[in-house]
Amino acid sequence: MQYVGSKNRLSKELAPIIQSYITKDTKGYLEPFVGGANMIDKIQCNNKIGYDIHEELIELLKYAQKFSMLLPETVSENIYKDVKNNKDKYEKWYVGLVGFCGSFGAKYFGGFARRYNKDRTLFDVPRQAINSLRKQSKSNNFKNIKFVHSNFLDININNLKDYVIYCDPPYRDTTKYNTETFPYEKFYEWLKKLSIHNTVLISEYSMPDEFECIWQKELKTSLGSGINKNSNKTRIEKLFTYKK
Repeated sequence: MQYVGSKNRLSKELAPIIQSYITKDTKGYLEPFVGGANMIDKIQCNNKIGYDIHEELIELLKYAQKFSMLLPETVSENIYKDVKNNKDKYEKWYVGLVGFCGSFGAKYFGGFARRYNKDRTLFDVPRQAINSLRKQSKSNNFKNIKFVHSNFLDININNLKDYVIYCDPPYRDTTKYNTETFPYEKFYEWLKKLSIHNTVLISEYSMPDEFECIWQKELKTSLGSGINKNSNKTRIEKLFTYKK
């Protein structure tokens, strides 16, 4: 699924690293920030759980699991505007579909998605996004995910032991998300507690000193976030774990 901050283009490198921590003794695989499910759908594990604080997103993913062939073909601009202004009139999964698949850059209701072909005809961006979701949702690896609407702080970590947990939170000091209200200090403490009985991996540009980088890759980006102004629009994606 197209989603802001998606790790889909990094999944060929990150997924094998994550997968290497999953053994016969692993009780489950969990993502507290599942987003568009573009990493969890690449992981092989009998027990997979994807949490996210965005209720409409979770409802969309759950709907796509069961009714992928019933997803609409596209979203018109008029429908987009009506759903944006009257969310209570529509089912939550449909609000999620319009808000993400119909928006520029897949940013939730961040403006209707428009793109033109070389001949100046309008390219149907929402159709492409919905087709991507439909294709993703048909795989068995997607269908066996349990999607749950929850804030990461509300997950009962006392019940988690011998899990592999991958976190892709809103990156600190970036403009990709509205991160002003994300509780980073609580998040770091939560990760430390979670790491006592589990393997915890975190994607970020930087983390406090208690966390070590186990993988990194420099990427070119068109986003205005996490970029060194003197680095010709590059960023260094990193994968961290807690130093136990």
